[in-house]
Amino acid sequence: MKYFILKIFLKTIGRLSDGVKIGWRTGFDSGIMLEYIYENKPRGFGPIGRFLDKLYISNEVWDGVRSRREFLIKQIQEAVASFEKPQLYDLAAGMGSYLFFIDRDKANITAGDFEPEAVQRGNGKVSEAGRHDIKFVEHNAFNKDSYAVQEADILVSSGFFDILVKDEEIKTILKNGSEITKKGSKWVFTIQEHHPDLEMIKKTMIDLHKGDWELVPRKAEILTEWAKEYGWELVKLERNEFFAVGTMVKK
Repeated sequence: MKYFILKIFLKTIGRLSDGVKIGWRTGFDSGIMLEYIYENKPRGFGPIGRFLDKLYISNEVWDGVRSRREFLIKQIQEAVASFEKPQLYDLAAGMGSYLFFIDRDKANITAGDFEPEAVQRGNGKVSEAGRHDIKFVEHNAFNKDSYAVQEADILVSSGFFDILVKDEEIKTILKNGSEITKKGSKWVFTIQEHHPDLEMIKKTMIDLHKGDWELVPRKAEILTEWAKEYGWELVKLERNEFFAVGTMVKK
């Protein structure tokens, strides 16, 4: 009953919060939602909307997402620094604001995503920033033939393995990414290892496919064990309470 009441609240009064409203429009796990969480600026309709938004974006898991982003930026920068102008391919970038922390012209950056709005808004940010080294493209990460890049030095998957429910989906991405990389390539990834209330998000929120938000936390070691089959070796791992961020190298 409590989750039913909470869902009704979120779908009605909750929409005064810009963040909650975005969640109902794009899914609470979408790339566009994550970008809003990164910004960390309460917005909404009137004082009540802004108050509700502050409560929403201050949730401990969203704090973990922002902490995850800091680990991610650092590890991507380290990966880029280990090559001379590498080809970086982000498999599920969303709006990919973390990519703009890579120094200008230090890499050729292609950011793929299946959400047309995220791709459009990402390219809008590219234009605003005057970045000729970044481009956003629409693709299906599960279909390698749709990839805009067929040879990558660095792969990035931020917030992607985190939201995949089926083990086979993760293994498909590992296979696809492995087929466009070579010995010495690097893969910077994130994965969600814990959530304090899986039942609550499933019964009160929707995912980017507009279904119940089902989340399956996994330890990073599960992912890296699967990746060994394709020649990947974990070389760095950082954690907070909810997420892990790691870098693998292809041997």
